[in-house]
Amino acid sequence: MKKTVLCVSAALTFFIFLTEPLHSQIPTPNAGLTTVGVIPVPVWTPAGATSASFDLFSFNPLTRILYQADWRNHGALVIDTVTNTLQGIIKPPACTQTTCPSGVLVIPDLQKLVLTSRQTTLWIYDLRDPSAAPVTMTGLPAGQDELDYDPIHQRIYVANTTAPFFEIGVDLVGPTANTVVAMIALPGAPEQPRYNPVDGFIYQTVPSTGVVVIDPDAAGTGAIVKTIPASDCGPQGNDIDPVTNIALLACTGGTTLKGAEVMSLADGKVLAFWPNTQVTDVLYFNRNNRRWYTGSGLSTYNGGNCPSTNTGTVFPVLGVYAAQPVGSADNPIFVGAQCSGRSGRIAGVDPIGNNVYVPTAQYPADPSSNATGQTGILVFNDAAPAQPTPARSQAILGTNGTVTFTQQGRAMNVFASLQGLADAATRLVVTSTAGNEVVSCNESSGKAVCTGTLVGDPMIGGLVLLGNNAKTLSRGKIASAPALLVTGMSFDKPKVAAGGSETATISGSNLTAQTYFDIRYRTPGSAAENVALNWQTGVSAGHALPAASAVGTWTITGVRAHEDQADHTGTYVPVSATMTIVPRNPFAF
Repeated sequence: MKKTVLCVSAALTFFIFLTEPLHSQIPTPNAGLTTVGVIPVPVWTPAGATSASFDLFSFNPLTRILYQADWRNHGALVIDTVTNTLQGIIKPPACTQTTCPSGVLVIPDLQKLVLTSRQTTLWIYDLRDPSAAPVTMTGLPAGQDELDYDPIHQRIYVANTTAPFFEIGVDLVGPTANTVVAMIALPGAPEQPRYNPVDGFIYQTVPSTGVVVIDPDAAGTGAIVKTIPASDCGPQGNDIDPVTNIALLACTGGTTLKGAEVMSLADGKVLAFWPNTQVTDVLYFNRNNRRWYTGSGLSTYNGGNCPSTNTGTVFPVLGVYAAQPVGSADNPIFVGAQCSGRSGRIAGVDPIGNNVYVPTAQYPADPSSNATGQTGILVFNDAAPAQPTPARSQAILGTNGTVTFTQQGRAMNVFASLQGLADAATRLVVTSTAGNEVVSCNESSGKAVCTGTLVGDPMIGGLVLLGNNAKTLSRGKIASAPALLVTGMSFDKPKVAAGGSETATISGSNLTAQTYFDIRYRTPGSAAENVALNWQTGVSAGHALPAASAVGTWTITGVRAHEDQADHTGTYVPVSATMTIVPRNPFAF
């Protein structure tokens, strides 16, 4: 028995010894992205005192402008992702420190831009008024850095990188706007925070500990409610797929793991680990194609496909990871790596154009020199297919009501009629392919009607959150719903006397006795289009014609079907149905 134990131990020791060098030799697949080009940035050079130096990205889905913190120009780069050109640089006052600005965050529903200083200041810009001076907040904990936005409370949470460490909460609207309303002590130096719409919590990576989970409702304005241990990973970059509630973590500062891992946020279980993309600073998840992108420009892993820098030990890559299709129980996969540029430790995403942005001091990397190549923002395009978008989908918000999404051309209309609310401000937060989009609601006496148009499409399998009185009242999963299809309309009589009656029948699919129909029509002798809302309920119904009805041919040109009596957001389906009204016979009884 003793001999057997020694043999197994020896074999195991040999196996571990053997796998260490072989582990680093596992080839890395090519991610298959297309290189679009490099956007030049003023001042940046491949090396020396003006070598490219930068920090976070943030994307504005309303304008398709991407902002990036630029340490050399001490401002936020303004990048047009449609033309892939630099439009300008926003330079905060007194932003002169080496790493200023650091954090960059667009608040889409408020159209604000927040910049942090890596010191004790942050700035809040109104993007609707570019000429206005920013709101400047000073006296904050030193090292103001990465941040994210909670759209239910309309509050940003900002982490600082100089001890003592805190997650501060800053309200952006209301009586406490632009003030610190929360100061949550953190167990170590923080990295990337992410708002998770699945539960409404903030997931803050702390490399020395793991993932710290903050509930914005706890203790009034936020408190730590859970810590997910992950010190072996030392998580830094972090982003979440809201369909599966899975996060990709960059294992950068851990005790044993170097690479990336996916974690189920429901139970903290690590589902898979890959060593191929190391030393990642910032990563992003593209909800449109449900892929993660890692800025791994400092990676020391040689996957065999990409050149090293002049050090010979760094192999810059952009890592690509993919979530599984909706409904699959399989774990996410590592797609591969794209050869990137030196120092490209940050990745940014335009989820509308599916472009990926990596700032770099040198592209391509050159094993023989650090002074060759191009400097700027490297742009890739990922042609991976986006999620299928049904013409109609819904999310049931418990007893509060149902949210309906209806595609109209390329527009995605949103409608909800809600009840059971506090008599207070109400909003919907939708996990769309463009981000966490907000739909405004008109609330009165505990009821609300919410209407709007999304920039992206609702994520099938994602969530809609109902915010009421600055709290999440209910949430529902988005699922495809049968489209209410109208294919035609007819009348039971070609002619009818004024004062008589007519039965209209509407044909199509998924139409019921509870379906409401709006019609678009023309009166006799007129080309003008008129509408009648809720003209009919059910696929067949009788209509009494007033005795004073205009005689002649009435033409129905369009029909719109909807389930909620107040929902008139869809599009009219073209039809052609005519009814001729003739004069009433005065002697008829």
